[in-house]
Amino acid sequence: MNWIREQFTFHDQQRLLLKLAEHVRAFRGLTPAEIESLLMHAEKCSFDENLPIVKEGSAGHHMYVILDGVAIVSKKGRDGDLELARLHAADSFGEMALADNEARSATVTAFTPCVLVRLSDQALYSHPEIGMKVYRNIAGVLAARLRSADEALAWRL
Repeated sequence: MNWIREQFTFHDQQRLLLKLAEHVRAFRGLTPAEIESLLMHAEKCSFDENLPIVKEGSAGHHMYVILDGVAIVSKKGRDGDLELARLHAADSFGEMALADNEARSATVTAFTPCVLVRLSDQALYSHPEIGMKVYRNIAGVLAARLRSADEALAWRL
């Protein structure tokens, strides 16, 4: 993959603390100190447009939060790739792989140039009190997605 891995500057971290705490559902209820603790283990990643960020079927040990840009979530179907969602700033993805350690269920591709926060499962394991809060929030995110998928499916049948 052609992507750029960078360290967060102090300015980046301060800006991120507010954005993550206020807008990212996986980080709801975390204190600024807890988010800062996670960011110490996170990476800033940049992807050019049309580059895959994660691929369906690949192993996943990271979740991502979009800081800037638009990404497309797609899944292989019987008639080719099907676009499931478009993700924007403050949206996250990759949570399922953290929750169940299974292969990625979809491909996420940068639709525009994207800047992301990449957080590993190890960062959550190394801070169990914080990880517990994040995993609880992830359960809520996944439940909301399942409800939405159920609703969409019900209207298609």
